[in-house]
Amino acid sequence: EEDISEDDVDENFRNMFQQLAGEDMEISVFELRTILNRVIARHKDLKTDGFSMDSCRNMVNLMDKDGSARLGLVEFQILWNKIRNWLNVFRQHDLDKSGTMSSYEMRLALESTGFKLDNKLHQVIVARYADESMGVDFDNFVCCLVKLETMFRFFRSLDPEGSGSAVMNLGEWLTFTMCG
Repeated sequence: EEDISEDDVDENFRNMFQQLAGEDMEISVFELRTILNRVIARHKDLKTDGFSMDSCRNMVNLMDKDGSARLGLVEFQILWNKIRNWLNVFRQHDLDKSGTMSSYEMRLALESTGFKLDNKLHQVIVARYADESMGVDFDNFVCCLVKLETMFRFFRSLDPEGSGSAVMNLGEWLTFTMCG
């Protein structure tokens, strides 16, 4: 997890954020969707049907540290850095330059971001995030990484000793499955 403060945010990014966020100086789920879909539309090499409201909600949930359901400057900077990094990973592992990832390319990409998953889970992920031709486009790749990061973060919060086991009550499970 990146640890940055407002002082670490570069002036150009700060100015861009002020223009995007408007008067309230926070980015809502709706604003995030508009921003990401405008940015992704400029990348003609990527196949995408755009970011959904649900995927943007998941991104806000992942990054929202203060519970505002909006992204402040630092939260948005961290998310922006993640998405830029994930774009580089996506391009690096789209070996055939199709604009989507095959199951094999997806496995390599996930491993390069730190997620070494067993075959069964990898099959579940591809089935969940791939289109009818078994290709994973960029927005679904990002959604997958957001989901994995959220799941691992939640698990670690229930397993502070790193034992590999976690116990949760019904309320924790419901909160995670509803919001995670």
